[in-house]
Amino acid sequence: MSSQSPASGKRRHWVVIETGANQAYVFASNKQAVNVGASELIFQAGTGWVKDAVDKINEGCPEPVVEIVVAASGKALLLAADAHTGRAVVQAVTRRALDDAPGLEIWGTVDPDPVTDDADLSPALTRAYQRQAAWRSRRPSPLLRHPTLPFTRPCHYSGQPSTAMGEEGGTPHPRAASVDAAWRRRDAGRDRMAGKLGNEAVVDATKLADGVSHAGWVAVMHADGNGIGGVFRSIADSYAGEEFLANLGAFSRALDEVTVAALRYAVAQVTDRTGWLLPLVVGGDDVTVVMDARPAFEVTATFVAKFAETAAGHEAISRVLADVGHPGLTACAGIAYVKPHYPFSEAYGLAEQLCGSAKQIKRVDERCGALDFHVLHDSVGQSLARIRAPLTVPDGDGGVAESRLWPGPVVIGAPQPGGWADAHDVTRLRKVLEALGGEDDPPVLARGALHRLRQALLAGRTEAVRASDQVGVWAADPAAARSFLDENLLVAEPSADRPVSFSRIPGAVDLIDMAAGTAPHAGRESGRPGNGAPQTRQEVAA
Repeated sequence: MSSQSPASGKRRHWVVIETGANQAYVFASNKQAVNVGASELIFQAGTGWVKDAVDKINEGCPEPVVEIVVAASGKALLLAADAHTGRAVVQAVTRRALDDAPGLEIWGTVDPDPVTDDADLSPALTRAYQRQAAWRSRRPSPLLRHPTLPFTRPCHYSGQPSTAMGEEGGTPHPRAASVDAAWRRRDAGRDRMAGKLGNEAVVDATKLADGVSHAGWVAVMHADGNGIGGVFRSIADSYAGEEFLANLGAFSRALDEVTVAALRYAVAQVTDRTGWLLPLVVGGDDVTVVMDARPAFEVTATFVAKFAETAAGHEAISRVLADVGHPGLTACAGIAYVKPHYPFSEAYGLAEQLCGSAKQIKRVDERCGALDFHVLHDSVGQSLARIRAPLTVPDGDGGVAESRLWPGPVVIGAPQPGGWADAHDVTRLRKVLEALGGEDDPPVLARGALHRLRQALLAGRTEAVRASDQVGVWAADPAAARSFLDENLLVAEPSADRPVSFSRIPGAVDLIDMAAGTAPHAGRESGRPGNGAPQTRQEVAA
């Protein structure tokens, strides 16, 4: 990102350049190498291409006629000396998109009304955004430029009409223009991400076609900042003139820095494996990565916690948040655990829905972040609501309306004691993981007992209570087992709507399975048989 403050007292026109349908463009193919290249093209559209166009127009001018206020992945805000110059920038950027990124939706709008008063900079930007939205609504999709005709050969990766041939594994395949362009940028995208996050962690360029290293499961993680749009609106309401431009640019740049720094820190905590991470989108407050399932939960939880911590310590963000009266930046994330060959677009959609589920925390405690996760054993893609419907057990016993057999959203931060967020605090789930699969002592419940509890929970509260009494008696330490079950089997969730309960145990068992891995080579890496069922707490930790 870049940020500059044009001199005041000039007639200037806002120029807004944005890419659209980014997710559809990045994830049009299940080929992760193509996803990486498409993400790189979106990043360049709002940064490198805009800078190149502005530098060319300003070349030879005694003072800049176009100045950059914000340049980020897929988005740029500029101030041009006149409308004609602004249109020249838009023409240069969109023409380059046609040449270098066919199929990418990108729009540019120049506000025809000049800004002559610094106090009008913020309202004028709002007008420019409104014009941009109106213009976009009248433009047809780029997909309509390439209707599939009977004699057109479809792309091997996306189903779109093919325009080129490319080899993969020694076999030629037809490629759509958009896929071919993304394929050519995949190495550049990988190298840029590796430079930010660590070359050892990110999949090697020669192995992009193979994907991340794993032990039978992979995790697709999608994260998003909470209330960032509201902060930008508050910036427009709280500042004027040059102060507005300076804070808008500084906050945009700082947001990207915080996201990268938090993810880099989380990735650096994993030191025992290589090639386990493939970043697809890391820009602004958005993150989408594919990773080995084994470290995925802790990497995601660490990222969410570090995002809030880093944002609180960033000077530019702290200053803006203090001025607009915001409690602090937080993030939420969703993790979809799937088998390696599960359709990536479906996995991403599930991760996005899980992130949306985690955002319940915004209505409870704005100071906290959250994550939600699901281990998908089915081979058919379904919405999160349909997946969790069988895991929601109606039950009127004890005044409880229903029992939810998953622990999410998992709250990360410092929630107020005794409330909804405190019941979902990540530290409570970590204690369950430690009790069932830690390093020091035998697990509080054997694997057979956990299986019995899982089946009983599906039958309702009465059966779950009966099963808990049984497994408590069978346990090696009945008193410890009873205490553990009372605290985690059916947790009363404070709710303003209706009384509900949730269970931490099924989700914890899933996380232990994911941390252990199921592929045969996982056992050789950790010194145990790779049968997918951890036998001791030491084995789980490995």
